[in-house]
Amino acid sequence: MRKAITLIELIFTIVIIAAVFTVIPKIIYVSNKTLEFSKKEDAIFNMMSKIMDISLKEYDRQNINYDDILLVNDPPVNVLDCNATSGYRLGGFAGSRNCKNAVFESSIPINNSGEFDYIEGYNGIEVNTTQNGRTVYTLKINVGYTDEWHKNDYGTQNLNFEFTNTSNNDKTNIKRVYIEVLNGNKQISSIVYYSANIGHIKINGIQW
Repeated sequence: MRKAITLIELIFTIVIIAAVFTVIPKIIYVSNKTLEFSKKEDAIFNMMSKIMDISLKEYDRQNINYDDILLVNDPPVNVLDCNATSGYRLGGFAGSRNCKNAVFESSIPINNSGEFDYIEGYNGIEVNTTQNGRTVYTLKINVGYTDEWHKNDYGTQNLNFEFTNTSNNDKTNIKRVYIEVLNGNKQISSIVYYSANIGHIKINGIQW
């Protein structure tokens, strides 16, 4: 009975061990990359789901009680402003969306807990996704009014305005929702959604 290994067997053993130690780090690296990609994919999916959820909510808290196009400036200074005197926006007509109740849109608060029936209720919300007690990524939501094109001679100019990256509490007819996904201080992705002050209209008793 043989009590020792041959030189050939020893060489083969060394080669196999060397191959294993060469491959294992690569497997671990690929596994970590796959896991990291999966986390980013999950984060982006949740970001898109959140923006879809927000897009279905009321433009403003006032729209919960009023179907109106909400007032921003009275008298109007913008082609998008509703005219409280006539009850309509430029180009409006009887039976269309109007502002007959003369209700001004809301200021945008910073919420800690969130009020999720209307868009500005999401402002300042941070959603942490955790795993084993550790934050994997964070969704941060910012809602504000964005700039729009203003004109001096109301009623004679064409509609011609541009959205900007401004997102603050200076009321306009456009709200800007900005969501970013963060891993610590590193941004993974972001998305912007704009919502317009168009009010509601009822056709055959159904709100549109």
